[in-house]
Amino acid sequence: MTPVIPPFDGRSIGRWLAGGTAGEPTAPGPAHTPGGYHSFEHRWALADAFAFHERIGPARVAGRTRELADRLKDGLAGIRGVRLVTPRAADLSAGVVCCEVPDVPVGEAVGRLYAAGVIASSTPYRPSYLRFGATIANDEQDVEAALRAVRTLV
Repeated sequence: MTPVIPPFDGRSIGRWLAGGTAGEPTAPGPAHTPGGYHSFEHRWALADAFAFHERIGPARVAGRTRELADRLKDGLAGIRGVRLVTPRAADLSAGVVCCEVPDVPVGEAVGRLYAAGVIASSTPYRPSYLRFGATIANDEQDVEAALRAVRTLV
C-alpha cells in the first residue's frame, strides 16, 4: 500500500517531506497512521478527574449515573413515538441509554438534537440506535433538555 496521509511519526514524515525519495519506512504501521496532535487538555485533566472520583467514591458515581439514566429512560419511555431500547431495570443497564424514533433516521436525529443543543450519538452496530450518555457531569436539567429535544423529533 502507498501511504497517502503524512503521519507525524518521525521516521515517516521525513520521507514524506522529501517527496518519498528517502526510501521505504522500516515498519508499515507508522507510515499508514495519520497521527496528529494529542488532546493535552484532556490528559492534563485526568489527575484531577481521578482525584475527584476517589474523593466522592465509586458508589456515589454509580448511584448518580443510575439516577440520571433512570430519569432519562422513564422520560423516553413516556414519549409517544419513541421506543426505549435500553432495559429499564437498573441491574441490566448503566449510563448509556438507547432509543429509537422509528420515522426518523438516526443520523438525522443526532443532527437535529445537536442543533437543539443536545449531544447524542448513534450506536455503531446494526440496527443503529440513538444513544445518550448519563454521567455525573450531567444534571436533571440536562436530562429534561434532552427529553424536550427528543419530543421535537416525533
